Amino acid sequence: MKSAIVIGGGITGLTLGWALQRAGKSVRVLEKSAQGGGAIRTLRRDGYLAEAGPNSLLVTSPALESFLRGLGLGPQMLKPTESAKKRYILKDDEFVVAPMGGGGIISTPLFSTGAKFRLVGELFAKKPSGLLEESLASFVERHFGPEVLDYAVNPFVGGIYAGDPRKLSAQHAFPMLAEAENDSGSVIIGMIKKRRAKHARGETFKPYSLSFRDGLQALPDAIAAKLGPALNLSAEVLSIEQIDSRWSVTWRNATGVEQTDVTDELYLTIPSFALADLPLPDKVTESLSLLTEIEYPPVASVALGFDRSKVAHPLDGFGGLIPEMEDRAALGMLFSSSLFTGRAPDGKVLLTVFLGGARQPEIAQKAPEEIQEIAVHEVNHLLGATGKPEFAEVTVWPRAIPQYNVGYSDFLDQIAATENAFPGLHLLGNYRGGISVGQCIINAAEAVEPLG
Repeated sequence: MKSAIVIGGGITGLTLGWALQRAGKSVRVLEKSAQGGGAIRTLRRDGYLAEAGPNSLLVTSPALESFLRGLGLGPQMLKPTESAKKRYILKDDEFVVAPMGGGGIISTPLFSTGAKFRLVGELFAKKPSGLLEESLASFVERHFGPEVLDYAVNPFVGGIYAGDPRKLSAQHAFPMLAEAENDSGSVIIGMIKKRRAKHARGETFKPYSLSFRDGLQALPDAIAAKLGPALNLSAEVLSIEQIDSRWSVTWRNATGVEQTDVTDELYLTIPSFALADLPLPDKVTESLSLLTEIEYPPVASVALGFDRSKVAHPLDGFGGLIPEMEDRAALGMLFSSSLFTGRAPDGKVLLTVFLGGARQPEIAQKAPEEIQEIAVHEVNHLLGATGKPEFAEVTVWPRAIPQYNVGYSDFLDQIAATENAFPGLHLLGNYRGGISVGQCIINAAEAVEPLG
């Protein structure tokens, strides 16, 4: 029987461990913390259910949906409420409903008449010759103009990556845009052609956001239960050595007992910045040294609970994104109790405010009480909340989301070179192949066999 050791018990490591186990391999997953799931953490207190990390999972295919149901999570699956269909974007200090289609774009106050005509002109766009990579800001401005960059893409990037579109790579952070341009010159026409091709193949699945009745942590908890004793929490890796074509890992378990396992395959699923702290052979550490340069800006997530009567905004949507042009402290906020049921007691509302990121990293580096005060001020000013919250939880992620900035191909090349140089060594995580929870699951599962 082939064996495998997975170092890292975040969602990638857990999914990978279970996929390897299902493929008939002897598996051991080593996680240094006392809980699996990485950044996926659900908090429960005083009748509130809040997420400290990711708030939802985007289901992009029937195969991913089937994977979740295969974990026994079908009865727990929650889609967003009907009221969560609206998305808001801040303009001139007021939340405006974001356009969701052609008619909405024509009527939206987010863009001027000139900007709307510029969108029509994009239909005739051509890709410049010799252009290999550019920033997302440059790409969007070239196709759609500065207003779309400032009041659509900039806030969207702040909500997804907590990143800066002037630094993010269009080709790596949003490959679908680059692919559409490569195919048709016009991004709009390229996306339409892609959608039509999917329908012609009979692919009619519509992606949707998802959580669970007990919160997103139900997902890693379910995989951990499937892994059983193969998952080792509070495990400290003491040494890693390459022995011919195999790998020897010495580690200490939660009770202080040391043991050594020799394995055919070694998978590293920890964040890229943590690789330098692993006791790897010097040659491997040296080969991976470039990965320490991947940017991970800090992000603070602040969950706030109010009596419904204390918030003036109707909260009839998913939440609100905040463009950098608006010069606010927050990146955006979710209307968490409007998004999924069971997030707040009757007569109460739960909001989640995000601060910091590449835009204003210094805010996420303040003391928790200062961060909470800033978040409350933003909610009071932008949503008409009054008084202090009756529930508050501040979670700070000092290095939150890897940024797929211009030049990211250098990191990918180095990863590939390392794997080629050291057979049996594999690197996976949200710094490679997509940052979302759903994409991490897909990447991990398909490292073993096709999902679905």
